[in-house]
Amino acid sequence: MGYPTYGPGPNSQNAANYQKIKIETATPEALILMLYDGALRFMAQAEAAFEENNIEKINNFLLRVQAIFTELQCSLDREKGGDIATNLERLYIFFNNQLLEANMKKDVKYLLEIKPMVQNLRDTWEVAMQKHQSTQKVTPPRPRLNLSA
Repeated sequence: MGYPTYGPGPNSQNAANYQKIKIETATPEALILMLYDGALRFMAQAEAAFEENNIEKINNFLLRVQAIFTELQCSLDREKGGDIATNLERLYIFFNNQLLEANMKKDVKYLLEIKPMVQNLRDTWEVAMQKHQSTQKVTPPRPRLNLSA
């Protein structure tokens, strides 16, 4: 018996399950990297929507990017982060203001102005993650099941 030709196929459910597990098991640092990746992906989709002059898609994708920067802003630890957290908060506010302008004026230039900054921030975060991981003591994962007979 085959799958119906309408609706999502079996692979889309597997992909959704994989993504859910990936998010649930990610470190906080990896989650932030995923958020940056998501912001860049939605920015690219918004840029394509601008080229198509698809107002609904422009709005939807820009709102998704704004939600990501709002989440990143809310997740800042100002006590531990000090000046870095303050500067990141200012950046996230600036990004959201630019996205708001892009959405209200339906002008891609505001999006294009921040896109390289977001990419740079994402790449810098990835390098910092790698450096942090290389300095951490690696402990092997504990087995969940005792498979010995």
